[in-house]
Amino acid sequence: MNIKKISFSVVTTSLILCSVLVFMAGCAIGNNGAGNPPSNDIEISNLANAWIFLDEDEPAGTNYNTTGSCYQRLITEGVYKSVDMLFICFVTTVQTSSTTVPTGNGSSYTIQIKEAGHPGGLTNQDYMNYVINDARSANPDIIIVVTLNYQPKDLISQIFTSSDYEANAAQFADNLMAYLKYYNLDGFDIDWESPLSSWTTQEQFKYLIQAIGDRFRQEKQHTGKKYYLTISPAVAVNLDADAINNNVDFLNLQLYSGFTYPYQFTGAGINQNLLAYGAKFEAPYAGGPEDPGYEDAQHAYSTGTAMGYTIFTNWRLNSTNFVYEQDQQKILYNLVH
Repeated sequence: MNIKKISFSVVTTSLILCSVLVFMAGCAIGNNGAGNPPSNDIEISNLANAWIFLDEDEPAGTNYNTTGSCYQRLITEGVYKSVDMLFICFVTTVQTSSTTVPTGNGSSYTIQIKEAGHPGGLTNQDYMNYVINDARSANPDIIIVVTLNYQPKDLISQIFTSSDYEANAAQFADNLMAYLKYYNLDGFDIDWESPLSSWTTQEQFKYLIQAIGDRFRQEKQHTGKKYYLTISPAVAVNLDADAINNNVDFLNLQLYSGFTYPYQFTGAGINQNLLAYGAKFEAPYAGGPEDPGYEDAQHAYSTGTAMGYTIFTNWRLNSTNFVYEQDQQKILYNLVH
């Protein structure tokens, strides 16, 4: 979710929808369409999800604990109750060390929250801890996932430290599981766009997704807990359809990018029933807390349902127009449910 996305108007969106619907005519669509659900679970549908970008404080000069901040409003206005799945942005990949989860000698990679400072000396790690605690307190049923950043370009390729891609990917999947357990998280998402999408080979992608899917299934078999694997793509470059169809729960298409179309993914062999609608309630410019976004909840829901989608994910909850974003999230949730 590049925060400098190309804007689009409702008219442009309507044109996109028309072209997509023409392409999809005669095709099975939506979560009840053709294709099998991922092998790690039954089909998933009727979700109203959202991303939250921890680097940003709104209004400017506030921090997480400031009365009236974008983060506190999520609590006071009950917004978390209107989020089925919350995507925390962004994590990065790092070599294991004495300070990572899990610890290690640097021979393998794990994830950690992207570093950023905030007023009052708080860090993104503090923010992640706060969000997890507050979201679960407000909504015990919420699913919380971390999203891998789309940059730097080598966040995935650097995981493959030897020619044994299968072993490299399996070790990363083990480390990922340790991290998710440590922070009481429910899954992993990948923001698939340039430069990450261009610098990760299809082979590396395939091994990574297969290894994570295997590890998540293993965990469910042993403990009964379901972990979610999702991808949030703007492009279809270097995606492996078989790995996705067999392991991924759904794909949040960044349909607000201006260059992302469903046929790019179905044409690559990805099951139509895995596609979800990526909405954008963020304003196209830096304005006030109540300024309208690229689209509203009704437009996102109407467009998405016309395309057969039952899963909607909103970028995001804490932009400069966070009041509008959060209010639209609540409307979207009511529409979906």
